[in-house]
Amino acid sequence: MDVPEAPDWPFGPRQPLPVRVVPVRGESTGSFVKRLAHGQGFQLEELLERVGFGQASTDPLRVRAYPRTTEMYVNEQGLAYLAVLAGSTTQALQEMLPSTAAAHLLKPDAESAVWKWPWLVHEGHLVPLCATCAADRGVRETVWMINADKWRVCLEHWRWTDSDGTGGERGLSLKLLPETAKAHREREALHQQYGAAGEQLFADAFQITVHWWTHLPGTAPWARRARDADLQTQAMPVAPLVLMPEAAAVADHLAAFEHAGRRDAQAGTQWMEELRDEMDRWGVDFSVGRLALMDWLQRHSTAVGEASDTTSRSTAETAPKARRVRVGTPGAGESRQVQALRLSAGHERAAQPTGVLGAASCLPWQLGQPACEM
Repeated sequence: MDVPEAPDWPFGPRQPLPVRVVPVRGESTGSFVKRLAHGQGFQLEELLERVGFGQASTDPLRVRAYPRTTEMYVNEQGLAYLAVLAGSTTQALQEMLPSTAAAHLLKPDAESAVWKWPWLVHEGHLVPLCATCAADRGVRETVWMINADKWRVCLEHWRWTDSDGTGGERGLSLKLLPETAKAHREREALHQQYGAAGEQLFADAFQITVHWWTHLPGTAPWARRARDADLQTQAMPVAPLVLMPEAAAVADHLAAFEHAGRRDAQAGTQWMEELRDEMDRWGVDFSVGRLALMDWLQRHSTAVGEASDTTSRSTAETAPKARRVRVGTPGAGESRQVQALRLSAGHERAAQPTGVLGAASCLPWQLGQPACEM
């Protein structure tokens, strides 16, 4: 690790702390500073004084809880102080800690080192790293990650963690919900097969099932999964856990519709009937659930290329093409054919503030939105 030369500032730290602590890629700054403090035998508030000047609660217990409730932001000088204390460089920290990126640095304050703990995280959510993943890195305390979604899924260790603390800071074992773990593998497979289009289709499918769950939270399979995991049946943080199997199945139907390329009324009716059979099997009331499907179908009824005046191109020109990409571990030599699926011109992404699955979808519904507003 490159260590900077001795700084020339008059008051800041001049050498690293005795015990080195390595940041985890994607970790929150507050989490890293907490671990850096604990590595020296300090409490968080004791180390903050060395990083610069800032406002924090006068209650030490509240300060120690900050890394799991909000994020720490620094200005350029504060980042330089932190780099020296950590025995690192500002560039190395910015590569590992998302909230130290240039876009998130606090404005200069007369060249004083400054840090702040705002009420809300500026971007993303604080979600614990899988405890087993942390232990594999030699870390024995909770590592808080800046995550695009409010939850993380570790398929290596079958562990679910979220910003709501479902299952505590160590998370919930997906051995209790094997269907949910399988659904996340199917989400990855869809992404590998169709690239960005696969992620967008899964996001649409998730928003459709969110619509169903919001109106029909007591649907049998969702209630059963919640009970299997000893969770409250209709609690909002439970929804992403229990919905994923149906979301994955719906995503397959969305992909099949787009891949077929038929957007006439007959194709739409046949597609709706196929999904009606699935919904009957799941116990989702079709009279309620069809509204979400009709919304998606209307948005995806425009042929590929129509909006950009390319309808004269032949089917061969607009049909999904395949490309080969390397997957698996580097050097393994395994490759997989990825189809460059082009979605309907009606799939217009409208960025939502709720993470990857909100931003990638063309549908407006959000988890936590009241049913009356849908």
